[in-house]
Amino acid sequence: MTTSCGAAIGAAERRTRRLFRRASGRSCMVAFDRTLLAGPLESAIDARATCAAIVAASPEAVLLSPGLLKRCGDLFACREAPAVVLRIDYPMVGDFTLAGAERHRLIATPAEAQAMGADAVVVCLISGYEDSDAEADNLTAVAETARACEAIGLPLIVEAVVWGQREEGRLDPTRIARVARIAAELGADLVKAQFTGAPADMRRLAASCPVPVLILGGAAVDDDDALERFTRCALDGGAQGVIFGRNAWQRTAVSAGIERLIDIVHGDAANAPA
Repeated sequence: MTTSCGAAIGAAERRTRRLFRRASGRSCMVAFDRTLLAGPLESAIDARATCAAIVAASPEAVLLSPGLLKRCGDLFACREAPAVVLRIDYPMVGDFTLAGAERHRLIATPAEAQAMGADAVVVCLISGYEDSDAEADNLTAVAETARACEAIGLPLIVEAVVWGQREEGRLDPTRIARVARIAAELGADLVKAQFTGAPADMRRLAASCPVPVLILGGAAVDDDDALERFTRCALDGGAQGVIFGRNAWQRTAVSAGIERLIDIVHGDAANAPA
């Protein structure tokens, strides 16, 4: 079926496009899922108040855990509210290993997420597990999630990252590009990836990944100018947006900080209709 606007697209692609602003072709999402792994953090002790401040700033989407969506779902119950992206896995790596062992587990299915009102879901694909079986299990979980999302037309964002113990904390641009490409070939509609800060690395990552790349913010940066330079560098290199967590909401003025980030991402199109 076609329309005067062009060829028909599938449900997942249509929903994916709704996560981007037409005027800029970019997306500014806020990740408020870290407390799923870390528990209460500064600026998020009162999770509902923080979520309300995030929503008030009007990013394109907010990434939440299933439990927070249950508690804060009414904040998204109007036409003007951001889209809901639900984390449906639990990556036990880095600071969040289980008694020192790396694991990855799904905590909800795409169908369950959709029933809760999610507009898209996120799962991790982690490079560099110490145990190769754990890495294989993670890859299988991502592939199975992609097939399940395709069956119901739900967009899948894969957080493709080099977090495993064998990566030793290095941000190797070759490894980042590799895991991002694998995520896309497994079926991701969007990839959330790390950025080294080097323009050439971003250009390589964007050029080699066949789906849009959104960058994550990483550790909290207590320097607004440095964060702006980092963000602009990624966008200039081909990133189609950001999914920032603590660098968006872990601050005194949550809404104002996110509004500034939205202005950076969308530029002159920041105040244009979504």
